[in-house]
Amino acid sequence: MGKTTFIWDFDGTLVESYEAIEDVLTLLYQVYDFPFNRDFVMSYVIETSIGQLLRDLSQEHNISFDELLSFFNKEQEARDHMISLMPGAKAVLEQTSEVGIQHFIYTHKGASTGAVLNNLGIDGYFTEVITSANGFKRKPHPEAVTYLMEKYQLDKANTYYIGDRCLDAEVAINAGIKSINLRVEDSDFNTKIDELIDIVRIFPL
Repeated sequence: MGKTTFIWDFDGTLVESYEAIEDVLTLLYQVYDFPFNRDFVMSYVIETSIGQLLRDLSQEHNISFDELLSFFNKEQEARDHMISLMPGAKAVLEQTSEVGIQHFIYTHKGASTGAVLNNLGIDGYFTEVITSANGFKRKPHPEAVTYLMEKYQLDKANTYYIGDRCLDAEVAINAGIKSINLRVEDSDFNTKIDELIDIVRIFPL
């Protein structure tokens, strides 16, 4: 039996950052004079992704996707100080690391992810952190997960992608691994959790 491995999503899973994301999106809609419906926008981001929202806006308003993404990333990094750990995150990392479970991150957040992890005091738990700066295709494409699987010779049967959106469950399926998710219901491929600390109940330590 291979070693158990967790690959983590970042925003909304490992850290609480949706307040900062909402702040940035509100500003983006104001700057570009897009009509803004907060409830719709935030629900859409959680159900799909920020990237999909920006692609939709790009097509609808004939503005470069790269321009919108650059605006979002710059303003998000300026609000990194607003990010905090999700309840139970450090305890799960600590307890699972003690029994040999290894951890990675794959996120669409940019290069400042490492600094945020350092500020939160959890950077030492992760073997490698993949961000948008690495240039892999965006989720749900499995390219980044496949890279980690091959580089570290991870066992597919014992590797899990932990996230909070359908997109995160989809990238796991596409990579041939299972997922643990805060919102997606139980299935053959996914285990739903209500809070991160549930992970230590799934994997008795």
